[in-house]
Amino acid sequence: MPYEKDVQERQSWWCPKWYWPFAVCSGIRTQHKWCYLFSWVKETRYGFVGHLEGCENGRLYTWTRPVLGLGSTYYPAGEMCFDSSLGGDEGRCEASREGIISSGLSPSAPYLSPIDDAVDTLRSDVGASGVFDFSGEQKRLCQEGPWSWNRTLHEQSIRAWVSTRFATVRWFIGGIALPSNAGTVLLGAHCTWPFPLMAGRSQHRTVTVRYAIQTTPHSSTLILYNDPADGNYGVDIGAVATDVDTGQPFASANSAVRFRGETCDFDPAKETELIRCINRFRDRYHQKPVIGPPSPEPVFVIEDAIWKWVPESQREAVAALLELMTVTARTHPDVFAQAAELLASRINVPDVSRFWSLRLAGGNGNPSAGLGNASDCGCSRNAAAAVAALGIGLLAWRLARGRRQRRL
Repeated sequence: MPYEKDVQERQSWWCPKWYWPFAVCSGIRTQHKWCYLFSWVKETRYGFVGHLEGCENGRLYTWTRPVLGLGSTYYPAGEMCFDSSLGGDEGRCEASREGIISSGLSPSAPYLSPIDDAVDTLRSDVGASGVFDFSGEQKRLCQEGPWSWNRTLHEQSIRAWVSTRFATVRWFIGGIALPSNAGTVLLGAHCTWPFPLMAGRSQHRTVTVRYAIQTTPHSSTLILYNDPADGNYGVDIGAVATDVDTGQPFASANSAVRFRGETCDFDPAKETELIRCINRFRDRYHQKPVIGPPSPEPVFVIEDAIWKWVPESQREAVAALLELMTVTARTHPDVFAQAAELLASRINVPDVSRFWSLRLAGGNGNPSAGLGNASDCGCSRNAAAAVAALGIGLLAWRLARGRRQRRL
């Protein structure tokens, strides 16, 4: 609410003299004012008039004044006084910085940001050690001979958080609403483990997830904790925001996170040599770019979603494998199949084919044009051959994986 007070300010006025009719006088005068202590003020200029919005004690006030210019300006918190009251307020506003920058909505609108998340490893313990011999039928691309390994169990926490304004947040895990600020939930999840080498194992089972919720006036954070015995699995999380004044839900956000409770860690020197070996294969099969119109042949596209499944320790190796798969997808299906098998073991996902697709680059070079455009450019024969090559590569990978699993 505004408050009234007397303010001394310097003023200028016209005071004509008998010898000079255009004389101007100035001095300090006491004026009765209506003052507001604003948390922030935003001014938007429209040529000759400026529209101002100010937030005082959680209420929004607006007024105009003559200006010259265009654009928006933010003023710091402080007192502003006027010759008369601004009248009634225009609704609620957020006094913090979120009231200025949280969204392009009106200052009175509620807000929920997308979910951000981060994974922290709280503890890692080596449960077993040994040596695996990649020889004979067990030989893989860039893996040959004896490799020492550690079976490592990881206790992890996942932090997921949202920024809010005029909102309360209710969190969901796997579609289950969390009833309190701390507790434990049981979820059904598809779990995988890297052992026994080389195929690992998988199982749909009930996992135990411990959680805690932390709330501030402008954010809400969900923290999840895993049980390493549950292995590696993904969890869907959601947040539903409710307007604090109306009690009505107005927005929701969703995300997917992944625990890695068990990993197979090979000798770091072997891992370094593996990356060098993959890069040598990539350089061997790399094709020089062709100068001219865009090629109508299919393009091998990797989906960004794959990186959700890649642990930090494997990012360099996975990046090298994806480059190798990109350059061999259409021309060397046997190398492509071996690289896909190695990729599956690196991220512990049995079916990695869901992370890529084959598309045609249209006349504008857009890979999302689709395979249906092949006949339009008269190059359907090349497209069919490329698709067939990729299909052969995928079939070879699946057959090789199936034989290896039957042997194990």
